[in-house]
Amino acid sequence: MNFISKQNINAPATHVFQQLSDFEFYESYAMRVGAQVERMDTFTEPQPGMCWNITGHFRGKDRNLELTLDSYYPTDALSYTCMTKSLNAVINFDVIPLSHTETRLTAKVDIQANGLSARVALQSAKLAKKTLDRKFDARMHDFANNIGEKYRG
Repeated sequence: MNFISKQNINAPATHVFQQLSDFEFYESYAMRVGAQVERMDTFTEPQPGMCWNITGHFRGKDRNLELTLDSYYPTDALSYTCMTKSLNAVINFDVIPLSHTETRLTAKVDIQANGLSARVALQSAKLAKKTLDRKFDARMHDFANNIGEKYRG
């Protein structure tokens, strides 16, 4: 199942990418909402291969996932692979400068099932694809607005 969202942000591409790659902020945010985040690598600079093991309670169950930074192209793009027991996802962010003060952020998520029960759940989710697309787009819109607000101060 694929989700795609394109959002225009009133901020330069460098600022947008800086916000996307603020890994320490996202680690602390996940911990504030109750997840345990363990950094699995020893890199001091952002680069492909950075990996996190994230554990938390979500939708009534304890969940565990491994998030790996697959590609990192400063000011242009970054992508992650997210692996769980039943699902795998590839998450891509592309940062496209439209002008000096406006940027388009494109987010793509591709989810694939591992096993029969996950396939059934994913197939059920496909029946509600339009609703899920709207929710994904709304979340990305909020995310883009937050980036723009941080730039404006």
